[in-house]
Amino acid sequence: MASLYPSGAHRPVGAAPRGDAAKPAWQPVLLSWIVLAAALIALKAPQIAAMQFGDPDDALRLVQVRDLLAGQAWFDLHQYRVAAPEGVVMHWSRLVDVPIAAMILLLKPLLGTHAAELSALVAVPLLTLLCALALVGRLAARYFDREVALLACLSFAPALPLMWQFTPLRIDHHGWQIVLALAALNGLHAATARTGGAVIGLALAATLAISIEGLPLAAVFLVVCGLRDLRASAARFDWLMAATGALAAGSAALFLATRGLGDLTQRCDQVSPVHLAMFAWTATGVAALRLIAPRHAAAALGGLALTGAGALAILLAAAPQCRSGGFAALDPLVLRFWLPSVAEGMPFWHARPHLAAVIVAGPLIGLIGAWRLWRTSEPARQRAVWGDHLLVLIGAWVIGMMVARASATALVFAAVPAAAQVSCWINQLRKAAMPRRLAGYAGMALLLVPGIPVAVAASLVAPTAGTAEAGTTATALCSFDRAAPALDRLAPTDILVPLDMGPDVLVRTHQRVVATGHHRGSAAMHDVIAAFLAPPAEARTIMQSRHATMVIICPALSRDSVYIKASPDGLMARLVAGRPPEWLAPVDLAPGSGLQFWRVVR
Repeated sequence: MASLYPSGAHRPVGAAPRGDAAKPAWQPVLLSWIVLAAALIALKAPQIAAMQFGDPDDALRLVQVRDLLAGQAWFDLHQYRVAAPEGVVMHWSRLVDVPIAAMILLLKPLLGTHAAELSALVAVPLLTLLCALALVGRLAARYFDREVALLACLSFAPALPLMWQFTPLRIDHHGWQIVLALAALNGLHAATARTGGAVIGLALAATLAISIEGLPLAAVFLVVCGLRDLRASAARFDWLMAATGALAAGSAALFLATRGLGDLTQRCDQVSPVHLAMFAWTATGVAALRLIAPRHAAAALGGLALTGAGALAILLAAAPQCRSGGFAALDPLVLRFWLPSVAEGMPFWHARPHLAAVIVAGPLIGLIGAWRLWRTSEPARQRAVWGDHLLVLIGAWVIGMMVARASATALVFAAVPAAAQVSCWINQLRKAAMPRRLAGYAGMALLLVPGIPVAVAASLVAPTAGTAEAGTTATALCSFDRAAPALDRLAPTDILVPLDMGPDVLVRTHQRVVATGHHRGSAAMHDVIAAFLAPPAEARTIMQSRHATMVIICPALSRDSVYIKASPDGLMARLVAGRPPEWLAPVDLAPGSGLQFWRVVR
């Protein structure tokens, strides 16, 4: 392979010499994975032992997998123990359930149910991490040697929003979306349009089948494919045609495989028939442009604009409610009290300072590296490829700053160019005087781990208070594993419980809950919020309408303070203050668990 650096230009430490073939990446990938996996298991050992989920979505994902293994139909995504008796139909995809269920089925005869589940909860996120590292290592080895590949893989470690998605017990869909985004990025670096475009389209189809929140990133990839085609001497739209065709076909196949034809409702929070129509229209329009092969850029741009406008018209005509996004139908009370508390779905300025620093500054070295590779690589085709890499990295960076959980994608897109840039800087600093060398290493450290100095500064300005931070889960503050056996011995009933605690009740017991923090159950979520805000008499009426005979709270859970601040004399405020209404009797169900229980007595 030709060198990425022109004759006489500086070549980073470990870059493949001119004419060398890229070396296999399996050694740095496996070494990095062993180090990172061991560190994650050691850090999460207490939580693993207690099956203490870090996010309610992970607990509910296990409930969904259990229901599937217990015989619930493949196309039936209802959670019948939420908002009973009708239940709540989830917008999640069975694609994410498959590896978890498969591992449980494989290990259950050998280990028993509990050990098989626990093994799957640890192994699946770590195997997802291995997939991500393999894709990063593959891309690094395409242009550089093993040292740069190792640096790229180890760059996962300080990227907190990224590593969080691969920690044991983190079985929700975000890790797989990162892997699929990396697959699309590898497709962008492919040698041919047919192969690369197909990989991009299929990867985007899978990530959209898992979650529609991948739509902005899909748009970035398609725009970059279009720009790549427009740069060609004859705008043949090879890349865009292959990508849009694979996206349309892959989305249709995955829809049939995971959703079936039983529910063709136009929904805004998952791929629906309207989205399939949009993808098919786009693929057809691009294929028509490919056939026409317009000679002038203005005509090509006009054709692309017409195709895009047609796709937007299909959406607005068939599903006008989606113009306001996936939360358009959310109840106003839920919109006010629940949605702002979902920090991972908010822009970076809602995150804690050290996480905001990683979201904003974490990809900077990668941006610098991608820009330099775009400017200096040889031959010209490789410069163009790195220019496209830079564009998708910028797009992922902006998306990540707007939606915190999406920042992990920008961090993995930055990994390879960042490793090449760090390697280059290290080589330069080795020849520098000691003061400059120390200053250079310090500057690199600040860019590599921007969250640490910000966290130190924030702690000095505003020392951590004794209360729990926003976003801390109930399981970290209250001992569900201690309370669950006693709660499970009671007859099944509906329980009024804060939204984020609901999934832990479901995963550890056979009880039902009024609602969990999942927007499809907006009406039940409204009732939970309204009951905790309401005076006792109104709260009792709401509980009766939901057949709830028990109330559970974790007084230390910080989110409860939202109810208390908004309604100082509401049900939640009275319970936390030890002033329950006369129709609730305390139950000493699990002493020492931190949880408090009441049952309706009249």
